Amino acid sequence: MLLTETRKRAVIGCSRWAFPQERRLQKAAACVEDSSSAIPEEEEESNPGAGMPYILISTQIRLETGPTNVGDEFSDPAVMNYLGARKTTVLGNNFSEYHVEEPPRLVLDKLEKIGFRVLSMTGVGQTLVWCLHKEAE
Repeated sequence: MLLTETRKRAVIGCSRWAFPQERRLQKAAACVEDSSSAIPEEEEESNPGAGMPYILISTQIRLETGPTNVGDEFSDPAVMNYLGARKTTVLGNNFSEYHVEEPPRLVLDKLEKIGFRVLSMTGVGQTLVWCLHKEAE
């Protein structure tokens, strides 16, 4: 028996690793095909970044005194506000990023105060990248 996409979702459930745009499309398609929603009700569509447990921050090696990239357009606005980050879009890019003028050390200190812990750090070419995680409360 072949399962339709709607039936697969009903049996397996929505993938929790889908991009927010894909989830919106899946939800819209499911509403048209079936009256049941493909996304759980507790998930907020207006703020897809809220409650995300991971964050990446990065800086250029030659600019280790700042600025620091602290998030993308889907990052949790509450965390970005706490860091004092501003959202910018570079001409030619089809995405936005959050930046702060502080060096990474100060950003890491601020994130530690709200429960984030460094999982890993690496250098990619001329860029330093930190991956942080916040345990569920």
